[in-house]
Amino acid sequence: MPKKNTRKTPSDFEHGNGIKSAVDVAIFNKHGQILLGKRLSKAGFGSWGFPGGHIMLNESIHSAAKRELCEELGKDAIIKISKKILAVRENVIPPYFTHHITVILAGSYLKGKIIINESEKCEQWKWFDLDKLPHPLFSGISDALDNFKNKSSLIISDWYEKK
Repeated sequence: MPKKNTRKTPSDFEHGNGIKSAVDVAIFNKHGQILLGKRLSKAGFGSWGFPGGHIMLNESIHSAAKRELCEELGKDAIIKISKKILAVRENVIPPYFTHHITVILAGSYLKGKIIINESEKCEQWKWFDLDKLPHPLFSGISDALDNFKNKSSLIISDWYEKK
């Protein structure tokens, strides 16, 4: 007897099922430091990561990045978002194990006050020198920053076959 097709179509995805798309922004200041936030979300709790989040239906990557930066850092922080892709991260993070594809863009901090606008998701925002990064880093952060240093981009995936 053939197996029943249980694959969901895009029109019947429920929250938490299927592939989620997201955007993160690696923000650099004029001193070459990177802005990282200490995560309080269940996924990646206690690790340091870039600001960003899920892309909404019919929202462009760039528009989602602008919205997420405003939501997370406050409306006074002025960030220039580049069209440069540092990395594309594919991962599944416990405890939800939802498949994510995240585009990581580069950004430049221009001015304005950075605040903790979502205190339930982020404990603090802090600038770090690229040779003095905190631990642990969220999934793919180290690889994305290596891409920045090497002026390249790379697809980062937890889905490769280990030999």
